[in-house]
Amino acid sequence: MKLVARLAMLITVVYFTFGWAVLWISAFLGTGEMLADAFDLPLDMPVPPLWAILVGMGMMWPALISLGVGFWALDRILLLKNPQYFAQMGKHLQLCAYAFLAFWLLNALNVSMQPVVLSAHLAPGLRPEFVLIDIDIDVVFLVLGVVFFAISRSLTQAQEIADENSQFL
Repeated sequence: MKLVARLAMLITVVYFTFGWAVLWISAFLGTGEMLADAFDLPLDMPVPPLWAILVGMGMMWPALISLGVGFWALDRILLLKNPQYFAQMGKHLQLCAYAFLAFWLLNALNVSMQPVVLSAHLAPGLRPEFVLIDIDIDVVFLVLGVVFFAISRSLTQAQEIADENSQFL
């Protein structure tokens, strides 16, 4: 089961990393159609200038890093020798929850802000409107973050109960 969980985490990180890398590498090579399609921009839009590509690519890294931190915290839970140590498990799960919430928020902001950055070189009438949050499959990370945060609070309380019970014995 640990192997399946680790493989799922690895596949997810590789999926996002590879997908984003293909978008930005194609833009660096002068083919902006895939980038325009990903952010619902006109396909005949000229390739954004280098500064816009660099800013856009830089905006993606914090989201990817937060996803990696969340999966690292889940991996720490899988490595725990004693599953009865609720405080340590709760701490890792809370870090994972915060990382997943950060990933969702950063990804939502990226999807909202990327069209603005990538079309900044166009005339004002040709630029797309700013859309605050686009609901997509990454909402799963929002739900997981909230659930993991609630479970981490329960694990902290379970550790407090276990400590009180050990004092009676």
